[in-house]
Amino acid sequence: MPEIRVFRRLTDTVEHASVLDKAVDVDRAVVNALAKPKALRQLLHGVPFGHPLHPLMVQVPLGAWISAAVLDVFGGKGNAKAAKTLVGVGLVSSGSASVAGYVDWSELDREQLRTGWVHQAVNWVGISLYGLSWWQRKHGNHGAGKLLGFAALTVVGVGGYLGGHLAYRQRAGVSDHGEVPFDA
Repeated sequence: MPEIRVFRRLTDTVEHASVLDKAVDVDRAVVNALAKPKALRQLLHGVPFGHPLHPLMVQVPLGAWISAAVLDVFGGKGNAKAAKTLVGVGLVSSGSASVAGYVDWSELDREQLRTGWVHQAVNWVGISLYGLSWWQRKHGNHGAGKLLGFAALTVVGVGGYLGGHLAYRQRAGVSDHGEVPFDA
């Protein structure tokens, strides 16, 4: 399948893009400085739960945004307020998902760091588009809000692809020692 080879080449390019290293190192230093307390890092990693939090936390914004898109396509004019609310829920909940993801990301190896950096950059573009979508909807420009929402969903889909690549192909966050231990 030629499509799969294209995606593979793109992700390989990202993994080996040493041009990203300065930005990666700056962002990693910021994350490590802000999430310095051990208890905070362990909580954001999901240690007390025995499972990383980031994959769970992304379900809320994605679910809200996908639901908004369904309402935009099938809901009719009467659901404009509900779609705007769902876009807002996605925006608010994306912050905590991002924070947990940054802490996980800060402990990866170099190629994973590069992929994760692009993953977050792409997702921030999507989040920004959702912010514009919400703003347009708030001001009664529902058509523009819908278009921005569909563009945003496409962009966060690309971000999700990169996150899946990071987790499944690059095995980021997968312990070589079995399960994530519970903190006693």
